[in-house]
Amino acid sequence: MSTEQPRRVKHRKLAAGLLLLSVAMFGFGFALVPLYNALCRLTGLNGRGVESVAAAYAGEVDYNRSVLVQFVATTGSGLPFEFRPEVGSLRVHPGELHAANFYAANRSSTRIRAQAVVSYAPGRAARFVHKTECFCFQQENFAPGEVRHLPVKFYLDPSLPRDVQVVTVAYTYYNVSADGTRAEPSD
Repeated sequence: MSTEQPRRVKHRKLAAGLLLLSVAMFGFGFALVPLYNALCRLTGLNGRGVESVAAAYAGEVDYNRSVLVQFVATTGSGLPFEFRPEVGSLRVHPGELHAANFYAANRSSTRIRAQAVVSYAPGRAARFVHKTECFCFQQENFAPGEVRHLPVKFYLDPSLPRDVQVVTVAYTYYNVSADGTRAEPSD
């Protein structure tokens, strides 16, 4: 019996340690989203953090140069959406404000909350693409069968390296509904 007592104490300590580790891992996972958003705002990764710069920019347009901006649209796994750019590409002068629209349609019979995440190619171009308006800034609720034309207003910073002739702007729409399939009811 005396050997069983230390064994129980060890098992309780192990169980408590595993429980503490599980809680710590959950907390870390929960904190990853705000940490990622803060990192994106600081570095301009995925086009975040540049909105205030874009609103304040009043620079010159470089008419001696043009860059091809290509648009790509995809949906995350399991999102019953039709999502595409209305125009596949634009030729722009750095410093000039442009607008593009994307077509999004909820092809399900349920309400869905979705959010778009943007990425750029080449990656170093992310610092030079400034969006003044974008559907990617916030989550969107889509009613069953709802169709929308989503605007993006942007410009390329004139300091974009001259060797960058093509910038690809890719949006991926993800389902961010609470249960993975439905949005919360709207008022």
